[in-house]
Amino acid sequence: MELNTIMSAQLASLQQTVQMSILDKAMNTGAATAVQMIEAMPQPQATPASHPYKGQMIDVQV
Repeated sequence: MELNTIMSAQLASLQQTVQMSILDKAMNTGAATAVQMIEAMPQPQATPASHPYKGQMIDVQV
């Protein structure tokens, strides 16, 4: 094998490793951001609705 071929293969392997590392960091950052957004969402209130019976009886006659 030529030295040039070996170096090309090693460079391709290094590029793939770097790309996977960057992708992994981006996914971790995205997951952390999603967790922060979920934690920042307002919690639902336990107060009953002002119309507790609305929507329970639906007329489906045509």
